[in-house]
Amino acid sequence: MGILIGLDSNSQPDMISIFTSRKKAIRQSTMRRNVVKTASLILLLLTSTNIHAAQLAIVIDDLGYQAMPELLSNLPPEVTISILPNTPFDLAVAAQAKKQHRETLLHMPMEPEHLAPLEVNTLTSAMSQQTLQHTLRQALTRVPNAIAINNHMGSALSQDTQAMGWIMAELKQHNLYYLDSRTTAKSIAQQQATSHHVLSLRRHVFLDHYQTKEFVTKQLMSAIKRAKQYGYAIAIGHPHPVTLSTLNELLPNLTEEDITLVRLSTLFAEI
Repeated sequence: MGILIGLDSNSQPDMISIFTSRKKAIRQSTMRRNVVKTASLILLLLTSTNIHAAQLAIVIDDLGYQAMPELLSNLPPEVTISILPNTPFDLAVAAQAKKQHRETLLHMPMEPEHLAPLEVNTLTSAMSQQTLQHTLRQALTRVPNAIAINNHMGSALSQDTQAMGWIMAELKQHNLYYLDSRTTAKSIAQQQATSHHVLSLRRHVFLDHYQTKEFVTKQLMSAIKRAKQYGYAIAIGHPHPVTLSTLNELLPNLTEEDITLVRLSTLFAEI
């Protein structure tokens, strides 16, 4: 004989209540998961926005012929300096920059297109590979903590595929970067850097080819505009009193422009 098992009328409401409670719990759990996912997405977006906020790097060239200027020491440590090798104060300025936790570049003299007084260790297209690379290696010993080199003059040499290839090969051996000062629009430096697997960047704005506060301010604003449009900008200036005093006055206001002043190495790390 079969046995028929059924629910009596009193047990049915209890089962319905159980099913209803389970459905409610599932809905609440789903809602919690969705809230967590939404919060995580918002946090990710906020973090990404912060990482990719407009960034400005500033390099002050031509250090080495004088002690570190006090006005330059007063600038934020994010401001990089570039030192000419074999100058009276090259090692002293490099040591001072290290104490200030300030990054340094080797400001390597290179052959210009037009007649100009040359540094004693200027790299030229007439050099053999051995001479050119030996000259570069010797210059690097004068700026021992350099993270990269950038060209001093160099409008001629930076168009020379062979010479720039030799330079990049040497930089690769030392795990150094290259910053193209862009003294000519015809520069092939970055192409050669890429060919030799050397990270490279380029200058976007010169701050002070006219030495007035008005001009330096105008150029800094151009760099800020470029950074906002493309995410970052690199400006190069020189240790002129008007340049340094103007930067001391204006750089504290960068946050009002939604600009972050960064070390040059920060930009290299993001390539």
